[in-house]
Amino acid sequence: MVKLVKLSFATHPVLLLVSAALLMLMSSCAKKGYYGMGSPAGPAEERVMGFTEDETTALPGATTSGKAAKSRTSDPKRAKRRPAASGLRAGYADDNKQFNYFLHFLERYGSGIPHYPLSIKERIILNVKDRKGKSVPNADVTIYSGSTVLTSGRTYSDGSFLFFPSEYRKNLFRYKAVVRTLQGRKKISIDRQGRRDIEIILDVPRKLPKSIPLDILFVLDTTGSMGEEIKRLKKTIEIMNLNLISLPSKPTVRFGMVLYKDRKDAYRTKVVPLTGDLDEFQKALSTVSASGGGDTPEDLQSALKEAIQNIDWNKDGVRLAFIITDAPPHLDYGQQYTYGNASIGAKKNGIKIHTVGTGGLNIAGEYILRQISQYTLGRYIFLTYGEKGESEGGRPGSVSHHTGSNFQTDKLEAIIIRFAKEELNNITGKGAAEDDEYFSAEKREDEGGMETLQKLFDLAVSQLVDYSSIMIPGKTPAAIFPIVYNNKSLALHAEYFSEQLALSLSRNKTFTMVERADLQRILEEMKLQLTGVVPEDKAVKAGKLMGAKMLVTGRLYAKKNRYELFLKLLRVESGEVLSVTKARIDRTLGLSE
Repeated sequence: MVKLVKLSFATHPVLLLVSAALLMLMSSCAKKGYYGMGSPAGPAEERVMGFTEDETTALPGATTSGKAAKSRTSDPKRAKRRPAASGLRAGYADDNKQFNYFLHFLERYGSGIPHYPLSIKERIILNVKDRKGKSVPNADVTIYSGSTVLTSGRTYSDGSFLFFPSEYRKNLFRYKAVVRTLQGRKKISIDRQGRRDIEIILDVPRKLPKSIPLDILFVLDTTGSMGEEIKRLKKTIEIMNLNLISLPSKPTVRFGMVLYKDRKDAYRTKVVPLTGDLDEFQKALSTVSASGGGDTPEDLQSALKEAIQNIDWNKDGVRLAFIITDAPPHLDYGQQYTYGNASIGAKKNGIKIHTVGTGGLNIAGEYILRQISQYTLGRYIFLTYGEKGESEGGRPGSVSHHTGSNFQTDKLEAIIIRFAKEELNNITGKGAAEDDEYFSAEKREDEGGMETLQKLFDLAVSQLVDYSSIMIPGKTPAAIFPIVYNNKSLALHAEYFSEQLALSLSRNKTFTMVERADLQRILEEMKLQLTGVVPEDKAVKAGKLMGAKMLVTGRLYAKKNRYELFLKLLRVESGEVLSVTKARIDRTLGLSE
């Protein structure tokens, strides 16, 4: 293992002083307990991500014995997390976006939770576009090894199709993908060791229906503890429909339900077919009530079988399912059709499954719901009951995370509308694009500038790691390519931020930083200047010469009142970009002019 050190970029007297100050800051941070960005998330972070550490010990409901657990209404964890105050609010986790984080989540909790394996450790995303660069939804994709069909399915609204090589033999390294539409076909080769994101351009324009079909199916747990969720759905279904049919794309909207309880309840499953008649759907919804249950797990797997095999989904539009439950599924009934089969069937038919964990859902339930949503390119949504989110008040911090419109929590119906709009916009290209995601650092009187910057860079590095499109093992050799800039006046600021970035990277347990004292010589030999544009292949070559497997690069811009810094995590072996992030930094946090 290469010794843990930081690269030295300091060539200016001011920066030598900065380096010394950073060492003092490291000592101060260690005493205050600020280190450990690569360690398991703390309680606050885990609450945002949808799980807490204390739920991983007893794992209530995660039994395979088939014997009834204690009543759900008497479960102290459920009672604690479901206050009397109403107002269902929701946040969500996109486990395909934060893919490396999700892989470590599965690894961390999988050994203690009964589940069916979905082998997604290796993931390749195919993106199908027409000759004008527009996404091609509902294209048929088939993956071959030689003449053997490995998997097939339909592209989602953004033209994407997920292929998981880890589901197949380890000695298969070359594949063939064939994409078919009514307008034509395209064949490409895939290298298992190659890029994780592959674009397939068809030679013909795409063809879309005049009115895009939009199917929304609720797979709804109707046992005794689900009364508030059912009540909320009844109250908001009309506003959901109104928002969707009023969109510029004028979609043809249908709603349906698969209701489920458990064995020995009033029913095991009940299907309300997809219908475009809102009155008809509301009439069926009005009869739904919460009852039954008792043991914590419910029969979600029977409901998923109905949803995938017995629902008449549209063939040329958007297909969304929302599982809403506060309990894990029974895995002890010996069912031949499992949630794993349902996930595979949904992906094959281009059905995106979003999963909603409500109330006292334990880690066993969350684990399985997140498996399902990730495999089908959906998201895991977690509900709260009247709690205030970070965006609803309180003292502002020096560093904040902005996701689109600074989204933190919202009502469940707003998230459903939001996700449906995203799908339609993927197809039509219409609708205002949301602000991109970024971190923001501002000067605070009660906090030193370097302390603020360390918070910023710690978060930025953690996001680069979490959002990586491949799994990154701990202690992976990594290097920083000095931050480049578009104006020579930014040279000192770029070196200063490079030092801060190096410190954060060295503290993250995912990486072991490599030492190359002759970095400057490498740059000179390669005739690389830090002004202007540095080609990524040149930066990757420098990373190889330094002995790194991962490389972090950055580019700095000056705006009116702030700096903007774009960071990328590159895989040195292939040169591909694994993740990106962006930071907006108050000018007062840079070096004094």
